[in-house]
Amino acid sequence: MGLAEAAVRRLRVDLSVDEAHDRVELVLWAGSKLAGAAPGDVLSVALGNGQGDPEDVLRAEVSGVDAIAGGSVLTAFSASRRLSLTHSGRSWRQTTLGQVVHDLLGDGEVDAGDVDATLSLPALHVDPHRSIWSALHDLARRTGHQITTTSDGKVSFTPSTGLGSLPTGLGSGELREGAELLSFRAGARQGRTALTRVSPAGAQYWYLLEAAPDSGSDVEVVDPALRTREAANAGTDAFAADASRATRRARMRVTGRPDLRAGTTIQARGESYRVLRVKHAVDPATGYLCDLLLEGDS
Repeated sequence: MGLAEAAVRRLRVDLSVDEAHDRVELVLWAGSKLAGAAPGDVLSVALGNGQGDPEDVLRAEVSGVDAIAGGSVLTAFSASRRLSLTHSGRSWRQTTLGQVVHDLLGDGEVDAGDVDATLSLPALHVDPHRSIWSALHDLARRTGHQITTTSDGKVSFTPSTGLGSLPTGLGSGELREGAELLSFRAGARQGRTALTRVSPAGAQYWYLLEAAPDSGSDVEVVDPALRTREAANAGTDAFAADASRATRRARMRVTGRPDLRAGTTIQARGESYRVLRVKHAVDPATGYLCDLLLEGDS
């Protein structure tokens, strides 16, 4: 049903690559058909900008409906929220990162989207005291991946630059000044130090290092999960790329585009940026707008 039929006063969809779960917030008029939604009910939000049919943005599960003056507020979260409420203790030997991700998503009863993680892991243990959501994000940070939610609510685990560029089906592939791009603020940030990862010599001799100690002038990190030289190099490259991207941050507001998603790469003012967060908002006063938080695309 449309916004008018559902008596929706305002709509907001938040998407991100951080540990915040993607969510939908609907401010409803009194008497809305959606006010009777119960926790666990599923709703799908599709938006359009007048060019073609509406496009799915997010499928979410209702968390609750709270009464306010003149109506109510419905809040719904993506299925990934179940991963914050589920804990799993597991150990693997001779596996891949992708298999670990599939197993953890299965434990949390959440469907897997695009899982692109081929790194080989001789051994890995996941602490049952941590939620699955926390464990997945920890693995993503250590190996250069990102976690996103697809429009149909599935959880994807892909390289941090793996979602590609903004599609061109709903306008220009570049967000243009005076057209899609309504406001833009960008600036440099102080760089972070990216430390080298060193792998243990092997699963049986985890206390030995493959690299001999140097004079002490360089700081290195021994990550017990990255037990091979390939994994240690992947971890080093991931942290170096993350530090490089973090030196440029930007915020922008654009006209509504349902194809804008967290984790994608966009072009603006001749530069490439990775989308960290995007807020899709529909309001009677402003119409359909998107607010984005960006970092440099290394």
